[in-house]
Amino acid sequence: MAYLASFPRPVWYLVAATFVESCGRFMVIPYLSLYMRDVGVGLGTLGLVLGAAPVANVVFGAWGGQLSDRWGRKPVQILGVTASGLSMFGFAFAGPRPVFLAVLNFMNGMTRTFYRPATSAALSDLCPPERRSEAFALNRIALNAAFGLGPVAGVALFQSSPRAGFIIGGLFNLAVGLYIALVVPESAPCHIGKALRGAGKTELNDIPGAQANIGDRAGDIVGTRDRAGARDRAGDRAGDRAPKKSAWTEIARDAGFCVWTAGMTLVWGAYDLIQSFLPLHFRETGTDLWTYGAILSMNAFICVTAQLPLSRRLRASSIAPSAAWSKAAFAAGFLGFAFLRSPALLLASMLILSMGEVWGSAVQVRYIPEHARPALLGRYMGLSMVSELGRGIAAPAAGFLMGAAGGEAVFLMAAAFSVGGGVLLYLSGKAQDRRKGPAGRA
Repeated sequence: MAYLASFPRPVWYLVAATFVESCGRFMVIPYLSLYMRDVGVGLGTLGLVLGAAPVANVVFGAWGGQLSDRWGRKPVQILGVTASGLSMFGFAFAGPRPVFLAVLNFMNGMTRTFYRPATSAALSDLCPPERRSEAFALNRIALNAAFGLGPVAGVALFQSSPRAGFIIGGLFNLAVGLYIALVVPESAPCHIGKALRGAGKTELNDIPGAQANIGDRAGDIVGTRDRAGARDRAGDRAGDRAPKKSAWTEIARDAGFCVWTAGMTLVWGAYDLIQSFLPLHFRETGTDLWTYGAILSMNAFICVTAQLPLSRRLRASSIAPSAAWSKAAFAAGFLGFAFLRSPALLLASMLILSMGEVWGSAVQVRYIPEHARPALLGRYMGLSMVSELGRGIAAPAAGFLMGAAGGEAVFLMAAAFSVGGGVLLYLSGKAQDRRKGPAGRA
């Protein structure tokens, strides 16, 4: 309990928001492909529709990150979940109209680029560098707990009334928007700095009486930061503020970040096939839909129970080895999905993949916060959404590939993407490890 209480209360507010938002999403998103197939959408068209969301993530990702730096984390989060809820209502009544479905999926993807980078940046704001990995792990635990509960409820809803799942998911998203508006404090450094300057304070960690001016919750945020982290942010605001053009140019010329993003593009392209084409592959091979729900729940259970211990153990370790070798477990899991038919062996395949997921995630979440300048953190988080392009490429390719060669070819492609992504993550992570040096990993 003492360990859990050591995190700022706003971290737990964000974790709760992630859990509820993700529950609503995972009740329906894993079955979206089945829903569209059942209303008459062809495999090739289905892949293009599913690819609309990641294209939106790429197009709007940088904008969402920039808005979270400029407007603050909170309004961008509210905008994201509200628009996502409205798009889910649209799915419920779209019917067999691929263009309308693609527009809705594009909208749903766009709104995720607002909520996710803003939430990641807020967690980075709230915690000193040495605790960020653990805060991200808590948020990921909430997401994976939802990933365990949502699909199980989704199976029952999908088999009885597919529309009901979309409506309930939309209501969950709208509820989270209201919750953030009422409960979650603003944490963007520029907004906190303005509040503290208005209170006559010059250092973020020197805040006696600040609560009277910016509220107890803002004081809760800044009071938890150590002096070094506070000086980093204050100095960044005072001395490192750069014109927009030079900031974007700096990021565009960041070769390490570009290679890292390319690696994550391949990884996300492969991983997303679990939600989009694995249920179709199971239906094609005669595997019961409840087996699909069971392997998603297993994935969630492993991630919930193993993520925090691994993140604590690897919070100061080298990034490259874990980021790379964990993708070998991804490849093994995807090969199992391609060729195995027994429910027990499919569960074993997901067990292997899930262990690779928590192993890699423990270090991957550290890369951007440790790599980016704090003043550009929101932009880096937003631009990292370019990796969603992997989903935009993989889904259409999988649709046509499945129609031509079956589900086995789709998951052979996923295994190849995992290996290629692991190589790129190793190269970029190795450069970041050298930059950080032995002292930073102690």
